[in-house]
Amino acid sequence: MSKDGKQKRRGGKSRETEPRRGTLRREALPTPLPRHRPPTINDKKMASRLAAAAEFAAALENDEAELRKSRLKLDEIVHLLNSGTDPASIMNIIESAAQECRVTFARGRKTLGDFKEVFTKDDEASGSGR
Repeated sequence: MSKDGKQKRRGGKSRETEPRRGTLRREALPTPLPRHRPPTINDKKMASRLAAAAEFAAALENDEAELRKSRLKLDEIVHLLNSGTDPASIMNIIESAAQECRVTFARGRKTLGDFKEVFTKDDEASGSGR
């Protein structure tokens, strides 16, 4: 007990002299949340990017089908070579398969370049106002 007759806590201070922390938190005014500006969504840009993504996906499916055809030709070439066929006799099959692969890869690179161009063109048009 202290001189004035009040019981002290272990910390040595009386409860009535200093309010508890929880009480201070409840009595404090709520701090206002920072203002957030609404996101700037450009509907035209989003629509063009979604269209480009759809075209890219369709082009990838076409390229995948072409690569499957090329793979079948290459499997045929491997089978012929494993069976002991002279490579000179199947040279035209080998060259056509290689050419088809080159064309498919070139088409894929062009498709990817077009897809990237849509995004860079939209970003350049909007400027650095992000």
